[in-house]
Amino acid sequence: MRTFSATTFTLFLYCNLCHRARNEATQNNDGLTLTILHTNDIHSHIVDSSKYGGLCTDKDKAEGKCYGGVARITSKAKELKQAYKDAMFMNAGDFYQGTAWYSILKYNIVSPVIEKMGYDYLCLGNHEFDDGPKGLAPFLRHMQEVNISVINTNANFSNEAELKDIQLPKSVTKTINGTTIGIVGAVLHETRELSNPGNVTFSNDLESIRAEAENLTSHGVKIIIALTHIGYPREMQIAAEVKDVDIVVGGHTNTFLYHGDGYPPENKPEGDYPTVVNKSDGNGTALVVQDFWFGKFLGFLQVLFDKEGNVKNWTGNPILINASVPEDSDVKAIISEYEPKVNAAIAECIGYTKVLLEQDDNICRLRECNQGNLLTDAYYSYYVDKSPSTPAMWSDVNGAVLNGGTIRSQIQQGNITLGDIMQTAPFGQTIVIVTLYGYELEEMFEHSVANYSYKNRKGAFLQVSGIRVMYNLTLPPNSRVVSVHILCTNCTVPVYKPLEKCDVYRVVTTDFVARGGDGFKKARNVTDSGPLDLDVLKDYIVKMSPLKTPVEGRITIHGNITEDADGKIVPKR
Repeated sequence: MRTFSATTFTLFLYCNLCHRARNEATQNNDGLTLTILHTNDIHSHIVDSSKYGGLCTDKDKAEGKCYGGVARITSKAKELKQAYKDAMFMNAGDFYQGTAWYSILKYNIVSPVIEKMGYDYLCLGNHEFDDGPKGLAPFLRHMQEVNISVINTNANFSNEAELKDIQLPKSVTKTINGTTIGIVGAVLHETRELSNPGNVTFSNDLESIRAEAENLTSHGVKIIIALTHIGYPREMQIAAEVKDVDIVVGGHTNTFLYHGDGYPPENKPEGDYPTVVNKSDGNGTALVVQDFWFGKFLGFLQVLFDKEGNVKNWTGNPILINASVPEDSDVKAIISEYEPKVNAAIAECIGYTKVLLEQDDNICRLRECNQGNLLTDAYYSYYVDKSPSTPAMWSDVNGAVLNGGTIRSQIQQGNITLGDIMQTAPFGQTIVIVTLYGYELEEMFEHSVANYSYKNRKGAFLQVSGIRVMYNLTLPPNSRVVSVHILCTNCTVPVYKPLEKCDVYRVVTTDFVARGGDGFKKARNVTDSGPLDLDVLKDYIVKMSPLKTPVEGRITIHGNITEDADGKIVPKR
């Protein structure tokens, strides 16, 4: 198989794109070639990260295996903007929330970083509202002061005291070589339920984009870009159904799109880059792009339009931001200014454990472990502590599951720091609810042990809360679940009841598992709506200290087994 080093991969992609785009631009002197650089869902990954978006360790750095970081994104964007003088740099929301940098500094780090990164246009994401209007207003005022356009068609601030004096444009325009381009923006209209927007109201995202696109068209604008934080499925719907929109630069679903080969092996594309969508009225096409999340890539799209503003050709791909990309000195200076405060907060004691919180691949990937119990209890409790939707229910969620591979470091007896939590749960995952039929939940448990092996310990082994599961490993794969009992919710006294295959259950997990990580089936309609695992675990440890989490028989494994030379389970004779 042909493989690329990180440096070779970026160089090959960049040079290839530039060559193709320049050729296409010179082949049609009657139209316009538009260059778009874009990011989405950076989630405050201010410094570089592991390949999965987690903590970049000293070992990763020494081996050149760190990715992203706002200083490197800025450096690459500046390089491309110098090569393409009219390139537009956009961010499609959710710069807020996701790492200790945000938990500690909030908008105080996001505002100066975005200013120095050189974005031209932004739209809001649902997580920009997580700290309420008071947490958003200073950021928006700063953006106005430095002339960075935050565009939104569907968020109404008029009834919110903290925001009502801030006017966001529904659209902006830019003229390139005599052609006017319009940019409209929107956030998903479910933000009201997903975040903490106070008295901000949200109109339908698709219809608000349609209305503003029609307004731009009526004023002679022929090329329209929708900058949205709505999610890949609905962004494709907008591309199809809103006839005046030519390009959708999106976010929210952290979707990795790619054209051709050469992408990192850990990133499996969910669609083509750009995704080409036929208009539902049969007249033309539109393009949809996202660039994954946490800043691992910088989206690079070039589109050739004819004189009538129709999409004629395109080229591009996400550019990998790896250790070969230099760091921008201006952005690095901001990071250096705030780093001592972040490091001090990371070292601060937040709790105490009387017991060792175990982590070892021989433990958490093979059996119940007490740190798995701690994490799942924390995630489960976050939602259990909320008021139920109906008085007849004591909880809206039945239980929680977590892949054992997520647990990365043990915590010794004694004081617990924020840094300890970042080491044990380093991936910056969102804690979400998935709705499953009983048979689907049982399938998850079957997958959990389908490849059970002492030699090849799989991260898919599930740790649980609110659930009791029994396996028999002498049975064939996909038939090893003997029983599952799960807490009832529509009851006044919680008890463990047998799993019913046709009943519906609501289960807490990470967005990684919900999206199909570790080989699990992707859950339906998953978004990133939910709190950060780091924040949930921190709050739970503060509340429950001193910790004394036991191993208590949540997972029972039967079967007198051994393994053959290939690591396959066989019954002992």
